Amino acid sequence: MKFNFDHDKSWDYLLKLFNSHLPVNEAWVKLIEFHEKGSPKTYWSKLKAMDLASEKELLKDWLQDLVTKSPLPASVSALWVGMFKHTQNDKEMYVIHLTGADTYSKDDILWASTPSYLPPDRYAVPGILNEINSLIEKDKTDYHFLDWILPVAYSAFIFDEVIRTSLDKKIFLKHKPELFFVTGHDSGDYLDLTSIK
Repeated sequence: MKFNFDHDKSWDYLLKLFNSHLPVNEAWVKLIEFHEKGSPKTYWSKLKAMDLASEKELLKDWLQDLVTKSPLPASVSALWVGMFKHTQNDKEMYVIHLTGADTYSKDDILWASTPSYLPPDRYAVPGILNEINSLIEKDKTDYHFLDWILPVAYSAFIFDEVIRTSLDKKIFLKHKPELFFVTGHDSGDYLDLTSIK
């Protein structure tokens, strides 16, 4: 099947936006506008209107509560916020989860597949991420493409801004001067975020 978008160009543009450290909503709108030029869709305006920044506080609290209730072991050097789809009552939804690992490599994500930190309440169902999915899932041509890039953008833009601007870092740095932080699809692409230090 032919997509209306170029994976490499889209990923490069996502990286450019991510590295520019724009406010969450500004980066999100620019990413949507970039793809809007490539193909007209009925849902672009709704995607652009989504207030991703409104979930920043919720996700920050989720991270901090998890690590407060289930403190990180001294051995953990990297954190992973992964995303996957879960079906419940015949409804498919995005779930995110936090794990930690003793090893880290910038060039090989295999470290995330052997977690040593698995807090009991590590799962969350982000409302806006699932709204995004609901808007794009009926697009038979480009759903798989957008379902690849938009969740990574959502997670990277929000969590990176949280780390840079509002995270209570002392909760995370009881044993290490720095923790690496990565987010992405459990089964695919990911982005290294600003480390916690």
